[in-house]
Amino acid sequence: MKYRATTVIVIGIALFFKALFSVVTLDGLNVLGLGQGDAVLIQTTGGHVLIDGGDNHMGERVVQYLRDTGVRELAYVIATHPHADHIGGLIEMLHTVPVGTLIMPNVTHTTRTFERFLDAIETNNIPLREPVAGSTFSVGEAVFTVLAPNSSGYANLNNYSVSLRMALGGTSFIFTGDAEIESETEMILAGHTLYSNVLHVGHHGSRTSTSQTFFDAVSPSIAVIQLSADNTYGHPHREVRERLAGIRVYRNDEHGDIVMVTDGETITVRGATLWRVWLTRLTQWIGSLTARLSVSVSRPAFA
Repeated sequence: MKYRATTVIVIGIALFFKALFSVVTLDGLNVLGLGQGDAVLIQTTGGHVLIDGGDNHMGERVVQYLRDTGVRELAYVIATHPHADHIGGLIEMLHTVPVGTLIMPNVTHTTRTFERFLDAIETNNIPLREPVAGSTFSVGEAVFTVLAPNSSGYANLNNYSVSLRMALGGTSFIFTGDAEIESETEMILAGHTLYSNVLHVGHHGSRTSTSQTFFDAVSPSIAVIQLSADNTYGHPHREVRERLAGIRVYRNDEHGDIVMVTDGETITVRGATLWRVWLTRLTQWIGSLTARLSVSVSRPAFA
C-alpha cells in the first residue's frame, strides 16, 4: 500500500524555559519534549494520540500546542506511568480537550499530582483501558502495539511504563517512557517485535535504560533523546551516548525542535532548529535584563 507523506514527528524541547513549544502546522505526527518531562503528540489523518504531557506547570502550554496544531480531540491518551513529569501536564488537558480513551498502567502513586490526575479522569468521564502487552490499536494508518508492561509488582514505578511500537507502512517508532532495563528485558523475552527505525530513548538517556541488548533488538538508525540542557542528572549518561555513537542522534538540548516526516517508506528529519535554541536564550536574557533594570529603577534612594 502506498502511503501519503502525512506523518510528521516534531521533537521540541525547552532548553532554557523548559516548556518552549514551536508551533508546527504540518499535518502529521508530533513528538514534543518538555524539559525533563515527555509529551508525544501523534497526528494522523485518522485521529490523534497524546503520549504523556510533561510536568504540572506544562498543562496550559500543552493545551495551547494542541490548539495551534489544529487538534480539537484525541482518540487516545497514553499516561505511561504516574510520575509527575509525565502526567502533570495532562491534568489541564483532560479538562479541556475531549478524549476517546485513556490508557494507563494498573498502578497508583501517593502524590497530589496523581490524585488530581485521577480526579480529572473521573470528572470528565474519560473511558479507561489497562494496557495489555501484545495488544494493538489503530489510529488512521498507524498501528500501535503495546510492548509493556509485561508483569506487575515492580519495585520501581518506571518499569510500569506503557511502551509502544508505532508502525506506519514500512516505518516504525518505539516509545518506552521511563521503562528501565528490567522492563526492556521482559519485552525481549516476550518475543515482541522491537525492530524500529526510530528509538525514543528511554528515561531521558539515563543509564538505567537502553541496555545494549535492548538497543541491539531495536536496531534503530535514528535515536532521539528528550532532556533539558540544565538537567541535574547528567543525562544523557556516558554509557548511553557511547551505545548510540554509530547512529544518527538528535538531542533537543543541542538541536532544539526536531521534525521528522515519514510517508510510510522513508523518514526525513527536517529543521533541527538550533536557531530556536539561541532565540530562546536571547529572549530569556532580555527578559532577565529587563527585570533587573525594572528593580533597579524602582528601588528607593537612601540618603
